[in-house]
Amino acid sequence: MRHSDASLDNCLKCSVCNSVCPVMTAHPAYPGPKHLGPELERFRREGLPCDHDGLEDCLGCERCDMACPNQVNVAELILAAKGRHKKPPPRRLRDALLARPALLGRLFSLWPALSNRLLGWPLMKRLMALTAGITARRSFPAYARPRLDRRPTPPAGDKRVTFFLGCSMRYNEPGLGEDCFALLDRNGFSVAVSPASCCGYPALANGQPAEARRRALANLELLWPAAARGEAIVTACTTCGQLLKTGFSAQLGDDAALAEKARTVEAAVYDLGEFLMDLAERDQLDRAFRPLPHGPLAYHAPCHQTAQGLSRPWYHLLRQVPGLEVADLDAGCCGMAGTFGFKQEKYDLSMAVGARLFQAIEGAAPEAVLSECPTCRMQITQGSGRPARHPASLLREAYGQTPTATP
Repeated sequence: MRHSDASLDNCLKCSVCNSVCPVMTAHPAYPGPKHLGPELERFRREGLPCDHDGLEDCLGCERCDMACPNQVNVAELILAAKGRHKKPPPRRLRDALLARPALLGRLFSLWPALSNRLLGWPLMKRLMALTAGITARRSFPAYARPRLDRRPTPPAGDKRVTFFLGCSMRYNEPGLGEDCFALLDRNGFSVAVSPASCCGYPALANGQPAEARRRALANLELLWPAAARGEAIVTACTTCGQLLKTGFSAQLGDDAALAEKARTVEAAVYDLGEFLMDLAERDQLDRAFRPLPHGPLAYHAPCHQTAQGLSRPWYHLLRQVPGLEVADLDAGCCGMAGTFGFKQEKYDLSMAVGARLFQAIEGAAPEAVLSECPTCRMQITQGSGRPARHPASLLREAYGQTPTATP
């Protein structure tokens, strides 16, 4: 990858990346990002044998990148190594499927009621654990018939945004999409739904770089016209946002014909909370919020929100709602890491990483936990027993509207 090529020799061996790694806290035998990233990459590039134990335990949270004082793209080096790492056939097949959530979404959303029943059936869970290595201790997200792509496309104009749905919103949480669109509409923006599919991060995380590059090429061509017109490209998923802001250049930047397009698209991407907070800072946000009849709430900032350089925009937006009590948990990584927590051999580690967050939730005793990331919300509900919501649904409620998404 282009970014990691440039940063490899910047490693100072200071071990700051190890000090912030959530896996090292939960799994003391884990060799850590410094070793798995820049140290072993030198061996890998020379074709020398090296020990890859622990490579598949990396969550991809990117906390190592954020902490590095010398801008080494440690997480990117590890992702690239995962793409070259040979896995046994059963895991290879499973990871190839987990790398393609849009494909699974299209399949399961054809008959969502039947799919949800089958995926929740204990015998089916045991069968998937035995044959595919997908843990029976997880519940799959419920699937729904896609409906957001059927939304009429408004004419282009100064106050139109292009919305990148992501797989979860398209196939699992269309109601959340409607809540997000309502917030933009309330603030005077029309929404054009992009046909762009999966952002490609699941492919990178599951060692499928060719699939990730294919997705990047397709999405770049679909998003480029909007960026070229000067439209903002908005998403409500922090992982999608992180990859859309950096992934095109990282994966396609070695092609001069695509590099300029990549930079233009990346510069146009906003997290929805970031977009609304930007309006607030320019005194253009509709602040006609109503008091809400909720007990204390807690907020969890996803790792990939912080990796974008954002400072909890949703938390600051919700603090403007009269009478709303929201505690910032600030308790680190949830441990789910997208598809990581679905893997049978990773489940215990996933829950161990999230233990600090679960304890913080127990101490705060909130009515519900708010977080932008769909898999963070899954992990929070399973690990703490508390309902989890996207902040967009609560903010829509503060505008006096009934949110479509349910906790």
